[in-house]
Amino acid sequence: MAPNRKSKTEDPAEGPAEWLLTYSDLVTLLLTFFVLLFSMATIDKQKFIEIANSLRSAFQFNSNGEELNVNKGKDVISIIERNNALDDDVQSQTNNNPAMRKDQVRQSEIEEIAEAIKNKKLQEVKEKIEEAVEKLGLQEYVTIVEEKHSLILRINSVILFDLGSADIKPYGVDVLIKLGEFLSELDNDIIIQGHTCDLPINTREFPSNWELSTRRATNVTKFFIEKCGLKPEKLGATGFAEFKPLKPNDGEANRQQNRRIDIVIDKSN
Repeated sequence: MAPNRKSKTEDPAEGPAEWLLTYSDLVTLLLTFFVLLFSMATIDKQKFIEIANSLRSAFQFNSNGEELNVNKGKDVISIIERNNALDDDVQSQTNNNPAMRKDQVRQSEIEEIAEAIKNKKLQEVKEKIEEAVEKLGLQEYVTIVEEKHSLILRINSVILFDLGSADIKPYGVDVLIKLGEFLSELDNDIIIQGHTCDLPINTREFPSNWELSTRRATNVTKFFIEKCGLKPEKLGATGFAEFKPLKPNDGEANRQQNRRIDIVIDKSN
């Protein structure tokens, strides 16, 4: 009887497939990779706020980065809210810092002194103009109006212009030169305003009182610049036509008072 021979191809022992090991390693690596990416993409808002405030503090207050050690609470607040709180801290630091308070006081004193000097100069010019008006006998035609924010030199147009004209008369030239001499001492902004009465005008040069009042104001402004040396950047010209009367336009006397040039000196600058 022939011997019982074993089969050359025996089945291997049962166990996990070898590809599962490779697959599990791959999945583990992918998981680790995504966890790493997620950790890199997640921003610690609290730390970000602290760093931002530290930089802001360094640039504004010349600190040494101590801002990194503040705000250790657990609540996350917005950068805007933190900055608002920081502004309050700035005010607190200013109040508690003698040097900063001293600088602020010094600046405030300088501004007050400059304003006092300017106001004193304006009052001196006002007195000079009042004296000149009295000497020239122009009290009826030139008046000074003191208001809270401005000083107005009001000139009746009868001494400056002929009716319906914007050309400065010779006598008006002398008056403006004298006024310009005083105004050149000031550094205030000055607006030249032209006003007319309600009598209509319709000429080729002046289709309405708007053009007439504006041209008169412009001519006076240019005169001050060219003949009196006033600074152009400190001057302005505007026309109001008949729409800002001093008195009702119910008679020639009132209309004549409404026809005027107002030199408005700003007290606030």
